Amino acid sequence: MKILVILNYYYPYVSGVSEYARLLCNELVARGNDVTVLTSQHDSKLLENETINGVKVIRAPIWFKLSKGIVSPRFVRWAVKYAKCADMLWLHLPMLESGIITSLLPKQKIVCTYHCDINLPKGMLNSFIVCVMDMCHRIALARTRYIVVNTIEYMKTSRIACKYIGKMREISPPIKRLPKTKRIKHDGFIIGFCGRIVGEKGLDILIKAFELLQKENENIKLVIGGDYETVAGGSIYSELIEYIERHNISNIQFIGKISEDKMAEFYSSLDVLVLPSTNSLESFGMVQVEAMTCGTPVIASDLPGVRTVVQKTGMGLICKKSDVADLKRCIGLIMDDYGSYVRERTYIESFYSIEKSVEQYMEVFSK
Repeated sequence: MKILVILNYYYPYVSGVSEYARLLCNELVARGNDVTVLTSQHDSKLLENETINGVKVIRAPIWFKLSKGIVSPRFVRWAVKYAKCADMLWLHLPMLESGIITSLLPKQKIVCTYHCDINLPKGMLNSFIVCVMDMCHRIALARTRYIVVNTIEYMKTSRIACKYIGKMREISPPIKRLPKTKRIKHDGFIIGFCGRIVGEKGLDILIKAFELLQKENENIKLVIGGDYETVAGGSIYSELIEYIERHNISNIQFIGKISEDKMAEFYSSLDVLVLPSTNSLESFGMVQVEAMTCGTPVIASDLPGVRTVVQKTGMGLICKKSDVADLKRCIGLIMDDYGSYVRERTYIESFYSIEKSVEQYMEVFSK
């Protein structure tokens, strides 16, 4: 099957959406499919055409970036051009161009994966961007054959996708096959985070909870992994550092972007992974499952979709959104009774795996 995948950002850019697409594209190629990715040349250093793990990647030059989005007239033209040779058109939303692209392509060939609603800080420009994006997404979802979602729970609360329940197919995100590693022994208790260093991830909440915990137990450490240098829409790294220095908080380490071959080691070094996201830009949180497969319990925000991983596996706790005191309480519970929250890797993989995800996608594509 010839599959054209259309999304704004792809590897080497790392985000939940780009990793989701990369993992599945690699697996689709391994199963004999011809996969082409059309994305943006968001960094001028990137090649316009290359092949990565058998996936043909085409990057359209951009005019400029608008918040987290890109503006590239060539992106739309190339989508129409390459769609003519494809059996299947697979779009990843959010995407500013999704409305016009789907309007120019045959509906019967389109599948959209709707990852999340757009949620930006208050302001006239951001309100305008959200309004335009919502309009584009409504057009795209109306024009698509099937809509793939991470969880039905999240989509029932979505201001856009909730109107298209009849088209929805729930497919859990693909989870990396991390190597089995032994738990890394260490003194004290290590709390971890993995993700982009951006506002919606709730890192300010995590740091404040850690600050309170440290007053009761000095033998704890917070390790924050994730990109803060090449982040679409900008990073909050400098603001976090300023807070840490102003409050004289010790034992917090930013380790930057973690290479794929070091991910299992990172998760295995933690006693708990925290996903303190604060809004609808987080709809699942694949890092939760990755950490669990390495034997690390998780604390996740009580957000639709995000909370389903802990609810399904029992490997962790759910904390109130943006609540410093409740996050502190949850970390304390796991510190006091770590063993009660650990599950076997095979149990976690019975719910989530890349094999399950790609098989379900192939069923949707074949229809």
